[in-house]
Amino acid sequence: MIEVKNVTKNFFDVCAIDDLSLKISRGIVGLVGQNGSGKSTLLRLIGNVIYQDSGEIFIDGISNNDKESKEKVFFLSDNPYVPYFSNVNDLIELYSSLYKLNKSKFYSIVNSFSLPINRRISGFSKGMKRQLFIALTLSIDAKYYLLDEVFDGLDPLVMNIIKNEFLKLSLEDKVIVISSHNINALQRMADRFLILYKGKIIKDDDSSNDTKKAEFLKYQIISDKPLTESILKELHFNVLSFNKLGSVCHVIFVNEEKTLLEEKINKYFTPKFVEEIPIDMEETLSLEMLLAKKEEK
Repeated sequence: MIEVKNVTKNFFDVCAIDDLSLKISRGIVGLVGQNGSGKSTLLRLIGNVIYQDSGEIFIDGISNNDKESKEKVFFLSDNPYVPYFSNVNDLIELYSSLYKLNKSKFYSIVNSFSLPINRRISGFSKGMKRQLFIALTLSIDAKYYLLDEVFDGLDPLVMNIIKNEFLKLSLEDKVIVISSHNINALQRMADRFLILYKGKIIKDDDSSNDTKKAEFLKYQIISDKPLTESILKELHFNVLSFNKLGSVCHVIFVNEEKTLLEEKINKYFTPKFVEEIPIDMEETLSLEMLLAKKEEK
């Protein structure tokens, strides 16, 4: 288990991680949030790349600063270091000296990505470098993998290969934490989502976690009676978002009981048309961040 206990990290006058507590014990965890939310900082703290100002971090009950803990964790940054003149073979020799690494698996994945082994890595595109370091990650024998924004610049075919490889790792009782802006990619593989906002967890799919869980309902409504956001709020509807295009209103309500909500809509507006619209995972995560911003004001 990765356990983060009351951890705070400041950079000068900016609080990047704010008294955060968290437990991660299984599967693939998607870590999402806007730029500056604390995703990279949290991964670096867990990986012992930087040190917290207060609080504690444990890997399987042992401080993450301990050698035994460090050997269980592999951290891949969003911009990993590559010696300038090195090619793929040079890189694998370097990492083989630092980690327990399956070379045959590495070259098998590299070949599936069609990466040129003898070309200098400095001449690789951003997407090719991503593929190379993901192949490296998948070949390293660790228990916990911390991956920071590793999906940028990857095409759908490569993403499908990577997804399958990560799923295989998770079945081997490995734990993978991935921060990414590519929510669609994470949605197809993550068992659990964490949303960070200003260094705090505002959403956690883990049912054992006691963070507040908001419920969203989205409707499109056509009514002859005036229908605006301010009118809805005056009538004590919990409105998170309101948009109107022509005669059609798109409204997102938060923490409303569905049956009662529809009764209230019909009572006050006797609409010509009212229909619930499904909300996908990507929109749900965006709404969680929007809700956090509104509650902060």
